[in-house]
Amino acid sequence: MTNHQPVTGPMCWNRESAGPPKLFALTLDAPARGELAAAVRRLAGAGRLDALHLLKRAEFDLPALNRRVDRAVEAVKSGRGFALLTGLPCEGMTLAEFTAAAWIVGTRFGEPLSQNARGDLVTQVIDASSADPAPRMYRSNLELRLHSDITAMIALACWQPAQSGGLSFLASAAAIHNEILARAQHLLEPLYKGFHYHRLGEEGPDEQPTTPYRTPVFALRSGQLSCRYQRAGIAGGHKSRGVPLTDLEIEALDLFDEVARSPANRVEFTLARGDMMIVNNYAVLHARTGFTQFPEAERARLLVRLWLDTPGFRDVPAEFRLMAENGIPPQPGLYCTYDFKALYADDPRASGGVPKLENAIR
Repeated sequence: MTNHQPVTGPMCWNRESAGPPKLFALTLDAPARGELAAAVRRLAGAGRLDALHLLKRAEFDLPALNRRVDRAVEAVKSGRGFALLTGLPCEGMTLAEFTAAAWIVGTRFGEPLSQNARGDLVTQVIDASSADPAPRMYRSNLELRLHSDITAMIALACWQPAQSGGLSFLASAAAIHNEILARAQHLLEPLYKGFHYHRLGEEGPDEQPTTPYRTPVFALRSGQLSCRYQRAGIAGGHKSRGVPLTDLEIEALDLFDEVARSPANRVEFTLARGDMMIVNNYAVLHARTGFTQFPEAERARLLVRLWLDTPGFRDVPAEFRLMAENGIPPQPGLYCTYDFKALYADDPRASGGVPKLENAIR
């Protein structure tokens, strides 16, 4: 058995050491907000809001914004592994204009990646379950258990919060690792070995529906611990490949979930209108509680989502990429076909528990 050691550094934090949101939130000051709003107005005036994919960071000279956001960039890459920006301009803006503001801020962290087989670089986190019988989980109002997405960074900018619920949770992968090490070191072995993942129907023409290789949950490279974890994808991958999870693997996954959702190991906050959360997906896991919508359609909960990466961001195993490249490469005509609700109904442990609309992540 490998003699694993505790992980140290700023990315190893818990609820007590991270503190409340008022201690780690970074608010855009008036000059930064003014620059950002003016940049969006110029784009709107030029009719460029429908071509965000053509907008690069170098196009915008925004020194006041950069000074504020650079602190968040450092926090995401080398600090706690996440940042909470508040005060993005939104009043008097359309959703398209707010999306452009989120895009401009996002380009300070990295280049946007494709999030699905359609090649979407910007997506909306909404409840689309009434229109889509088998939506991706982020397009439902169900609880999302602590996980990491298949990208280097994820950014979520709030246009409209829910009537109730939708609370965001974050947990440090290093802190989870260290507690497992202290409580049951032998259970780190299957987590370092890794698991097969389901590709959700968005695999390339030469790719299998599941990863033929195992993606480690924990990997130590260049002196940094990195994590890739999404239990439903693991459960679906092993079920599809006909490779049942062993009792030891299930025990390890159960302990990971128990530690990850412990109140002592997480921070929580509600994204308010104009807030933007950016997470290092290799260092921090994120989740959200189920939520209830306002009755008015125009007040429906909506977050703007970006997946981001930048060269040299972190040395991680190639197996962390579940597809041919980071993110989900465009595959015309394909879309997510995996039915998570059926998976959960068939295997309540597949996500670490049955998703519910109440009493989430206690």
